[in-house]
Amino acid sequence: MPAPSPDLVGRDRELEQLDSFRQRRREHPRIVVLTGVGGVGKTALAIHWLGSRREEFPDGVLYTSFASPNTDEGPESADVALHGFLTALGVTADDIPAQTGHRAALFRSHTTDHSFALLLDNVAFPAQVRTLLPASPAAFVVVTSRSQLSGLSLDGAEIVPVEPLDREAARTLLDSRAGPGRLDTDPAAADDILRTCAGLPLTIAVVGARLRARPERSLAREVRVRPHSGYEPTGGGASTTVFDASYDSLTPAAARLYRLCGVLPGQHYALEALSHVLAGPLDAVYDAIDELIEANLLSEHGDVVTQHDVVHHDARVRGDRETPPPERLAALRLFIRWYLARALAADELIHPFRPRFATRDNPDTPIFADRERAVRWWRRDQQVIRAVTREAAAQGWDTEVWQLCEASWGFFLHNRDYEPFLALTTLGVGAAQRCGLPLVEARLRSQLGFALDQLGRFGEADAEHAVTLEIGERENDGPTRATAVSRLARAARRRGDLDQALRFYQRSAEAHAEIGLPRGVALARRRRGELLVELGRDEEAAVELTAAAATMAEAGDANQHARAVTALARLHDRRGRYDEARAELLGALEVVRELDSPYYTAEILATLAELEGAHGHLEHANEHREEARRLYARLGDPRAGGLADHDE
Repeated sequence: MPAPSPDLVGRDRELEQLDSFRQRRREHPRIVVLTGVGGVGKTALAIHWLGSRREEFPDGVLYTSFASPNTDEGPESADVALHGFLTALGVTADDIPAQTGHRAALFRSHTTDHSFALLLDNVAFPAQVRTLLPASPAAFVVVTSRSQLSGLSLDGAEIVPVEPLDREAARTLLDSRAGPGRLDTDPAAADDILRTCAGLPLTIAVVGARLRARPERSLAREVRVRPHSGYEPTGGGASTTVFDASYDSLTPAAARLYRLCGVLPGQHYALEALSHVLAGPLDAVYDAIDELIEANLLSEHGDVVTQHDVVHHDARVRGDRETPPPERLAALRLFIRWYLARALAADELIHPFRPRFATRDNPDTPIFADRERAVRWWRRDQQVIRAVTREAAAQGWDTEVWQLCEASWGFFLHNRDYEPFLALTTLGVGAAQRCGLPLVEARLRSQLGFALDQLGRFGEADAEHAVTLEIGERENDGPTRATAVSRLARAARRRGDLDQALRFYQRSAEAHAEIGLPRGVALARRRRGELLVELGRDEEAAVELTAAAATMAEAGDANQHARAVTALARLHDRRGRYDEARAELLGALEVVRELDSPYYTAEILATLAELEGAHGHLEHANEHREEARRLYARLGDPRAGGLADHDE
């Protein structure tokens, strides 16, 4: 075998798996396939493990490499490999049969009952392995391949993926190769080098060796000359991509899909989205996906696929180089519009009571079966939705940008992902302006103001609400004015001017009534009722909150009904009706949990904690408070540090 690597790091999981497979007793040889992209360290891992376990293979270790024919390494066929094995076992050249099948039979007979290991390196096809399999149940066969060789599962093979190193292990390896302390001279440049090496041990080793050989070279200079991730120097001194062999073996359909994944935004790709973009028969798309998975160029996770960063880099380079710009742009737009259609459909279910400017092309065609599935999709794909929105903005597709931003409101209300929401909605405001849509701009500014207010950035929030009201007045639009007045009420409440806030909420209720929006009326009455509770005007508060709860129940808005009931519970408790208040809150909590709404769940838990604490039930109070704190912290909400009363 080749000499072992001087340092193997970050492979504890794989080593434990190999040990576990070795300890299993079977009637046939055990087979393990170490599979991963080129340069990820499959061979180094195999050699290290076999070298450190030699005593477990008293009859020795046989090795061969099926390296590419354009190198000087190893045999090109199983036939040549068998000749080498038989020679190593002491069979004279005259006794080695000419036919491959006869050589394989002789090999099996010579290794019967032997306890040995067989390392088959750089295998391309399952047939290469099958020809070389021994008969001894004490034999252990280790295969390395860029392909998963899933066909070997029929022979009992265990497939062990070898992933690029994580950041900590990659840094340890580079530090070892470059020389102790070398990375500490410029931590920022060291991080840049590690990011570009993308966890590939071979690339890290090349860079480390170059740094050790040039002790005076700065890390900043190495950043400029280092190989791009996915590339490695070859024995001949040329620089070739480690993915060439895998890519060149793909069918045209799989190669096109591979390049497509390189140009699409997001951290994963939904299978349905890929099928939509490729506009081909679904079975053909799935065949191409399976081919890429087999080649370790995609990873499958349910109904989405992903690419490791280093693979994605290679796919992006090939996509930019080999796919004509018009085809790339057409694919991007199809992908973005696929996500837009689903974002709009999901928002219709997550926040069904809000009038929208954006509408789907086929609104009567359901995309999600129910709200739960819509929330689940949005939560899984939220990073992709953000990436899609940013890409649409970069391409100047303003209509898609503002529509995606408007559709993000419902999910935001329940999950409060503040900073990403602010960044995208700001893009949406600019897009609406360029589209000449002042009312859309006003809506997005209102959303911005709400989020800024929740973060305590009151000056910025007030500025957004002022622009919203100005647009509403200029355009003579009732809904925009009514919403802006409600936001002014929030600002007055924040300043402590509760009487002014009450007047604004009354104006908001009247404005919503004039334009025939009973839900808007109910929202204003609920907020008015909460203020009246604070002012000790219990009778008036009960009237407002009861009316709001009834309207929300009639409208089928379970979430807002629960919020009105929560405010009523506070009123019940103040009137000495603790049991009734607790029952109301527990019922409301059950409702929002079923809606999968972490923000409103935290809000009710905080109210329950306050109620239980006031009545001396400290254990329950602490449980509710801690769960609320965890939810707020997960959402990045400032209330995680202190559970004060708050609105919407």
